[in-house]
Amino acid sequence: MTLPDNGLCEYCATVGRDWLDYNEHMNVAFYLKAFDDAGEGLTVAIGMGAEYTRQTRNSWVALESHITFQNEALLGDTLRIESRVLDFDDKKMHIYQEMFRGEELLATHEQLGLHFSTEARRGSVFTPEVRANLERLHRAQAALPRPAAVGRAISLTRRKPGA
Repeated sequence: MTLPDNGLCEYCATVGRDWLDYNEHMNVAFYLKAFDDAGEGLTVAIGMGAEYTRQTRNSWVALESHITFQNEALLGDTLRIESRVLDFDDKKMHIYQEMFRGEELLATHEQLGLHFSTEARRGSVFTPEVRANLERLHRAQAALPRPAAVGRAISLTRRKPGA
């Protein structure tokens, strides 16, 4: 396993016909699928893939998720998703992802994930190896700016100019 030097785990996918809705652009459900597949790549990079789950009976689950949409993805588009860990504690990790077509930002995804015992069906502490990989990945991202989309809330309330 190799952690990326810049702390960004990359994943690529191509928009297939079955990913489209009747508007002829990628359906919301497939944005989440693409982000989830990319998240799997991130967890493999930190040592928490399927083999880890089989051996330790630990995995990860989503506690909260937020997607923003900037541009539509279309049939045949090659998507590149960059995933990073913004923060973590003993059991949780705050993940942020950006989806691009070339250099054009299409969507963002923010997620709070929980390290999870598949036997106890509840949160569990990261193993020392996974914790060390999270620390290395987080350090590698130290030079990256905090994304503007992090922590956004949904609201119809309009903010006053300058507020």
